[in-house]
Amino acid sequence: MKKIIFLAKSKIGVFLIFLIVYILVNWFFGTQIIPSAENSGLWFYSGLFMLYFSILFIEPYYTSPKNVISNVIPILLLLLPIKKSFGYPSVWWFFLIFCGILLLISLLAMYCENPTKSPNVWQNRLSVQLVKVVNIFGRARVVYSLCFLVFLCLFGTLSIQQQLAMFVLWFVVISLDPSKLHNQLFPQESQKQEQQIGTIFGVQSRKVFLVKLFEDRKAIKKFDVVQFKYKMAEQPERTFIGIVFDTYLLNQEKWAKILALKQKNIETNTLIDNVVYLSTESTADLNLENFVGIVDSGSDIGKLKFEYSKKNDDLQEGDLLFIEIGKRKIYYQVLNGLVTIESLEARNEIGYIEGEAIQVGEWNPSALSFQKYGWVPPVNTPVFRTSPHKNSQTFEYPELQLGNIPGTNFPAVINIKDMISHHIAILGVTGSGKTFISHKLIKETIKENKVICIDFTGEYFSKLKDLNPLAIIQNPAGLKNKEKEFRAKMNKEEQNKFKENISKLLREYVNKFMLDSNPLGILELPDLSNTSFLLEFTQLFIDMVFSYAKEQYQNNKPFKPILIVFEEAHTLIPETTSLGDLGDYGVNKALVNKIGQIALQGRKYGVGFMIIAQRTANVSKTVLTQCNTVICFQAFDETSFAFLGNYLGKDLAHTLPHLKQYHAVLAGKAMKSAVPMIVDLTQNDN
Repeated sequence: MKKIIFLAKSKIGVFLIFLIVYILVNWFFGTQIIPSAENSGLWFYSGLFMLYFSILFIEPYYTSPKNVISNVIPILLLLLPIKKSFGYPSVWWFFLIFCGILLLISLLAMYCENPTKSPNVWQNRLSVQLVKVVNIFGRARVVYSLCFLVFLCLFGTLSIQQQLAMFVLWFVVISLDPSKLHNQLFPQESQKQEQQIGTIFGVQSRKVFLVKLFEDRKAIKKFDVVQFKYKMAEQPERTFIGIVFDTYLLNQEKWAKILALKQKNIETNTLIDNVVYLSTESTADLNLENFVGIVDSGSDIGKLKFEYSKKNDDLQEGDLLFIEIGKRKIYYQVLNGLVTIESLEARNEIGYIEGEAIQVGEWNPSALSFQKYGWVPPVNTPVFRTSPHKNSQTFEYPELQLGNIPGTNFPAVINIKDMISHHIAILGVTGSGKTFISHKLIKETIKENKVICIDFTGEYFSKLKDLNPLAIIQNPAGLKNKEKEFRAKMNKEEQNKFKENISKLLREYVNKFMLDSNPLGILELPDLSNTSFLLEFTQLFIDMVFSYAKEQYQNNKPFKPILIVFEEAHTLIPETTSLGDLGDYGVNKALVNKIGQIALQGRKYGVGFMIIAQRTANVSKTVLTQCNTVICFQAFDETSFAFLGNYLGKDLAHTLPHLKQYHAVLAGKAMKSAVPMIVDLTQNDN
């Protein structure tokens, strides 16, 4: 039954319907059912029959010079043998000349056309005008209608009633629009037929189908929603909802790449197999606003490569993407995009953007972190950008939310206790956001810990005035006198004695601060002329803090963990390449190494470091490598890329020059996430 219905709705069925109607008309008038092949039947075989056939099968949508030639040559071959028996010579000559002129114009139009030259050259302009002429007068409905009328009126043997009936049939046929003939005869199918855009020609994966578009459907554009029914090998027939992912020219024909986004649960019997239809269904559940592309070749477990295609071109570095594998969502963070051109056949090319993203993992809400997913995504899997969602999570000490992954509500959470015990480095150029994030961390840390800021800039009292900091040294300017006194003592024994006195004095300062109720202290260092003395003084102070913590720990005395903040760390703990400029290279290197030893051992006794610097190149790597947590803002120097590549991975390290203000890469022991990621800290600027 289905085959009969399909045949009735096909073009062959339409042709047969008209033929049956004609036979019934002839039968009604009592003559032979089909005219004979003699001259008296030419009006049917060379006119009405060819008119039906041509309108349905030869040129349903367009006319070209080639079609005109195929129309007029059979008529010319028909006219020649009937010249003697044709009773109206003037009509015969008119008909012959008319068809001959159409033939010559068609040949001339084809000859003048030159696709290798500009459309504005005279040959191509002439060809266009000639094509317009033959499109009007050489159409099947014109040529074969003329043939039908001439032979019926002048060469036929039908009665007036039969001629009138044939005129009616002819008028019905030419009144129909060839491109809409099927829909006019079957109005209930009109909408469905107009929604057809093409047929599936190939399958690139379980989700991507290559479709050859129909000639009158070239206006199809990206992101049009479609539906189709298709049967894959060894699987039942299924109906899909998808989108037009891309369109392009191949072999001078228009093609489309269709991406299936979901499967319809209800079987649709009204769809023809392998034919793609435009869909009017709601697209809310397709998430097209956040669709960004499909998984491309070259992806591996850690990195996702995707062919970019987005409705609104607003994807940015740091945005969080996800793909669905079964019921699991695997997240990736955008790192880069590459413009790619792919060559097709017949000198056609297609350009597209290939995006790159690193795997962040699967979100674990109970652990507030991402967990790595251990396999690659299937090719052509749809990729979506993550939207903000409702987040009612709150955090209490020792956990602090620093910010969110850009464009989402996924929090970046740091553990203050782990930050102190495993040290932290905050790196980035001036104005990138180091000050405000260090301020926030200090503000949270002093809730249950002691914080000492070693300030060489003289700005920390004003920066942290809302926290009411305590001056550890009441008269920092007096250190200049200590410096002069130290320089005046040339004897080694006198210098050592002087250092002992300085150490006792610093020990008093440390003890006094640790017993004070104020959790925040600032050791302000003046602009000393001898920076070698500055190094030694800093080292002695840190040594006293470490000794205090060690004694409390060994004697089982309760005390608060201590965080030492190094502002402008390149001045206080410089890299060895800069030590020669400070005086005695060997002594200075030993001082920096000792600070590094304190950093290594201090974590056991509750002493942590916060290193704040602009460039890693100028900071002691002995100390910097002890920092197991890193917050890195925008950076430009190659040294930073090389050093931070060990922490963040080379891909993330090379995103540093492109980071926005207040965007940073976070990684390390204190972060809740198990993987490094780009985080937006803007909302925490206060």
